Amino acid sequence: MVVKQMDDWSTLIGELEHNTPEKVWIVREELNISEVFEIQKLEAHFILVLEGVLRMENEHQQILHYFRENNVIYQSPYELRVQNKLRLVAETPAHIVLLHREFFLNYATNQPAYSEKLVRAIMDNAASFMFELMKNDLKSEDRLAYSLQQLCQSLELEVKNEFYLLPHYINKNKLALYSDISRKSLYKYLQNLERKGQIKMNGNQILVRISRFTNSENVDWL
Repeated sequence: MVVKQMDDWSTLIGELEHNTPEKVWIVREELNISEVFEIQKLEAHFILVLEGVLRMENEHQQILHYFRENNVIYQSPYELRVQNKLRLVAETPAHIVLLHREFFLNYATNQPAYSEKLVRAIMDNAASFMFELMKNDLKSEDRLAYSLQQLCQSLELEVKNEFYLLPHYINKNKLALYSDISRKSLYKYLQNLERKGQIKMNGNQILVRISRFTNSENVDWL
């Protein structure tokens, strides 16, 4: 058997759309900025983000994670019994596809590359969540610095003059919610990080110095 090599999800989605016996098993959706995804759809489906960025937040609006292009949201909140405590919100205009869990797994039985791709995506998500949980053990200022590092490493950010540019949708309010610190503390800690040369602030835009990253792993640069 020849194992297919898949650099992205486009071939897989097209093949599934062509072969699905039920159109509701493979569904594309467009989300507008700030539109809340209907979480009950994750009971039978999982999500592939084709374009845009979504944020996961809890019932207190604390931002837990960002999902970008080619990220998979597989774990069902219903299995974890947290469906009433989590929300998925479009941070930017987003294009997603809902994949029926049982259909995908049955189809992937005869397509090893599909199974491998899904497993890899789930493992990447699990690793990202693990690193994000580590920030909860840090003091507030360190947690902000670590949060900035996580954002730079998990999102595809624009680079300008040796700095990562945080995207416009991550404003100071969103950064405070993601770092789980108060707005008042955020401003103080940002000023401290700027004095240390780790960031630059240009109006509402925050730039994070690339040289603070020693390698591609989550190495502490506090």
